[in-house]
Amino acid sequence: MKNNDTYSVTDLDGYATILRESAAKNISSNCGENLDSFITNEQAISLVHEYCIGYDEDNNPIIDEETHYYIVDNIETWIENSGLAKLAANDILECAWNNDSNTMIFWHKNNVSTNTKT
Repeated sequence: MKNNDTYSVTDLDGYATILRESAAKNISSNCGENLDSFITNEQAISLVHEYCIGYDEDNNPIIDEETHYYIVDNIETWIENSGLAKLAANDILECAWNNDSNTMIFWHKNNVSTNTKT
Protein backbone atom coordinates (compact mmCIF):
# COMPACT_ATOMS: atom_id res chain seq x y z
CA MET A 1 0.00 0.00 0.00
CA LYS A 2 1.31 3.41 -0.97
CA ASN A 3 1.99 5.94 1.75
CA ASN A 4 0.14 9.17 0.92
CA ASP A 5 1.57 11.18 3.83
CA THR A 6 3.24 14.46 2.97
CA TYR A 7 6.16 16.08 4.73
CA SER A 8 7.46 19.63 4.95
CA VAL A 9 11.23 19.85 4.50
CA THR A 10 12.25 22.29 7.22
CA ASP A 11 16.02 21.64 7.00
CA LEU A 12 16.55 21.78 3.26
CA ASP A 13 20.35 21.77 3.45
CA GLY A 14 20.38 18.72 5.74
CA TYR A 15 17.79 16.93 3.61
CA ALA A 16 19.82 17.59 0.44
CA THR A 17 22.91 16.14 2.14
CA ILE A 18 20.97 12.98 3.05
CA LEU A 19 19.58 12.71 -0.51
CA ARG A 20 23.05 12.95 -2.07
CA GLU A 21 24.62 10.45 0.32
CA SER A 22 21.72 8.01 -0.11
CA ALA A 23 21.91 8.23 -3.91
CA ALA A 24 25.69 7.76 -3.90
CA LYS A 25 25.43 4.70 -1.63
CA ASN A 26 22.74 3.23 -3.90
CA ILE A 27 25.18 3.42 -6.80
CA SER A 28 28.28 2.17 -4.96
CA SER A 29 29.33 1.13 -1.48
CA ASN A 30 32.26 3.52 -1.95
CA CYS A 31 30.30 6.74 -1.90
CA GLY A 32 33.34 8.85 -2.67
CA GLU A 33 35.11 11.50 -0.71
CA ASN A 34 34.20 14.39 -2.97
CA LEU A 35 30.50 14.14 -3.72
CA ASP A 36 30.45 17.87 -4.52
CA SER A 37 32.44 17.15 -7.68
CA PHE A 38 29.46 15.10 -8.93
CA ILE A 39 26.49 17.04 -7.54
CA THR A 40 26.50 19.89 -5.06
CA ASN A 41 24.07 20.41 -2.22
CA GLU A 42 22.73 23.44 -4.08
CA GLN A 43 21.99 21.30 -7.13
CA ALA A 44 20.21 18.73 -4.96
CA ILE A 45 18.21 21.53 -3.33
CA SER A 46 17.26 22.73 -6.82
CA LEU A 47 15.90 19.24 -7.61
CA VAL A 48 13.84 19.30 -4.39
CA HIS A 49 12.29 22.60 -5.47
CA GLU A 50 11.74 21.32 -9.00
CA TYR A 51 9.93 18.14 -7.96
CA CYS A 52 8.25 19.06 -4.67
CA ILE A 53 4.46 18.86 -4.69
CA GLY A 54 4.01 22.33 -3.20
CA TYR A 55 5.03 24.58 -0.33
CA ASP A 56 3.73 24.94 3.21
CA GLU A 57 2.75 28.22 4.90
CA ASP A 58 6.42 28.81 5.81
CA ASN A 59 7.48 28.26 2.17
CA ASN A 60 9.13 24.90 2.96
CA PRO A 61 8.95 22.34 0.14
CA ILE A 62 6.38 19.58 0.63
CA ILE A 63 7.20 16.07 -0.53
CA ASP A 64 5.67 12.63 -0.27
CA GLU A 65 7.33 9.22 -0.41
CA GLU A 66 7.02 8.94 -4.18
CA THR A 67 8.58 12.38 -4.66
CA HIS A 68 11.43 11.52 -2.28
CA TYR A 69 12.36 8.40 -4.27
CA TYR A 70 11.97 10.25 -7.57
CA ILE A 71 14.45 12.90 -6.39
CA VAL A 72 16.91 10.22 -5.18
CA ASP A 73 16.63 8.51 -8.58
CA ASN A 74 17.36 11.80 -10.36
CA ILE A 75 20.39 12.43 -8.14
CA GLU A 76 21.66 8.90 -8.89
CA THR A 77 21.36 9.62 -12.61
CA TRP A 78 23.13 12.97 -12.14
CA ILE A 79 26.03 11.27 -10.29
CA GLU A 80 26.31 8.51 -12.91
CA ASN A 81 26.28 11.01 -15.79
CA SER A 82 28.87 13.21 -14.07
CA GLY A 83 31.08 10.17 -13.58
CA LEU A 84 30.81 9.20 -17.24
CA ALA A 85 31.58 12.76 -18.33
CA LYS A 86 34.68 12.82 -16.07
CA LEU A 87 35.90 9.52 -17.55
CA ALA A 88 35.41 10.89 -21.07
CA ALA A 89 37.17 14.15 -20.16
CA ASN A 90 40.09 12.15 -18.75
CA ASP A 91 40.33 10.24 -22.04
CA ILE A 92 39.39 6.91 -20.45
CA LEU A 93 36.07 6.61 -22.28
CA GLU A 94 35.00 7.69 -25.71
CA CYS A 95 31.56 9.16 -26.24
CA ALA A 96 29.30 10.15 -29.06
CA TRP A 97 25.70 11.10 -29.69
CA ASN A 98 23.49 8.31 -31.05
CA ASN A 99 20.87 9.89 -33.29
CA ASP A 100 18.85 6.67 -33.52
CA SER A 101 18.30 6.37 -29.76
CA ASN A 102 18.65 10.11 -29.05
CA THR A 103 21.17 9.40 -26.29
CA MET A 104 24.83 9.84 -25.50
CA ILE A 105 26.77 6.58 -25.72
CA PHE A 106 30.06 5.74 -24.02
CA TRP A 107 32.61 3.00 -24.60
CA HIS A 108 36.03 2.11 -23.24
CA LYS A 109 38.83 3.31 -25.51
CA ASN A 110 40.67 -0.02 -25.35
CA ASN A 111 37.62 -1.89 -26.68
CA VAL A 112 37.38 0.08 -29.90
CA SER A 113 37.63 -1.87 -33.11
CA THR A 114 38.04 0.08 -36.28
CA ASN A 115 35.84 -1.23 -39.02
CA THR A 116 36.04 1.14 -41.94
CA LYS A 117 34.66 0.69 -45.41
CA THR A 118 36.28 2.33 -48.39
